[in-house]
Amino acid sequence: MVVARAAKPQPHNSSDTMVVFERDAFLRLLTTRVVGRRLEYHDRVPSTMGLADALLKAEGAAAAHGAVVLAETQTAGIGRRGRSWESAPAGNLYFSLVWAPAGGSDPAKAMPELVRLNLASGVAVVGATAAAGVPGARIKWPNDVWAGVTPRKLSGMLLNFGGGGAAVLGVGINVLEDMRWNASATSVATLLAPQPPPPEADAEACAAAPPLPTPSREALLATFCNELERLMGASTEDVLAEYREHDLLRGRTVRVHHRTREEDDPRDYDAEVLGVDKDGMLRVKGPSGDALLSGEEVSITPQL
Repeated sequence: MVVARAAKPQPHNSSDTMVVFERDAFLRLLTTRVVGRRLEYHDRVPSTMGLADALLKAEGAAAAHGAVVLAETQTAGIGRRGRSWESAPAGNLYFSLVWAPAGGSDPAKAMPELVRLNLASGVAVVGATAAAGVPGARIKWPNDVWAGVTPRKLSGMLLNFGGGGAAVLGVGINVLEDMRWNASATSVATLLAPQPPPPEADAEACAAAPPLPTPSREALLATFCNELERLMGASTEDVLAEYREHDLLRGRTVRVHHRTREEDDPRDYDAEVLGVDKDGMLRVKGPSGDALLSGEEVSITPQL
């Protein structure tokens, strides 16, 4: 059964173009049994993660499992380690998914499945962007997807498990917003939509190049849901194998930050990334030898 509820969208983005998520088009592209079959669509909310968590508490894990809460903009988006997530009304994707692990509310039983969910979410974003005609996206541990010749951040994910029988996965994908002129954006922001050529580009060559399609948000979200359900039906080992195929960091040198990327700490150091293990930890080789890093405790800046 498909459940789709919507608040009336308003015309809003930086170019005053009507931006509306076509839920019927999304549902036609969905091949899942559970994930995304219930879509809660809103114009403007404080946080999709907050609404998904409220849905979980009101209805319980079994009823809310697989539900997606989507908004055109968030006024109080939640980022990793307490950071805010800027969610401008520019035709991007801001959504949260409720996932009820088979282990229920017992963290020890639920954690292996939630580790798989965290790994699978990055792989699903990569698969969705590739289907949209943007190949080559890579996963930056612990919860980002980067893209581009010089890789820059395209997507961020955050998984919260409060022990209430289900987790809430928040995902943001920058689809249409040109971040180059946004003074509040980080230096690593990029977008899926084709960008205009730089002023110094050869006009004749640009005219001869085939036009790039503007990615469909409906197809992006549907492919993400389809990929995520497929991956969650596989083993953690199989998901980890796909994750490693798209790992941005393996073999690279990174800076390990113990506070934030913007704040130096005497404990910070450079390390070579050896890979991600079955528990979602980052294996690195640093000045003191091999170490396992938790995304809850450190941040990583790759040296690209």
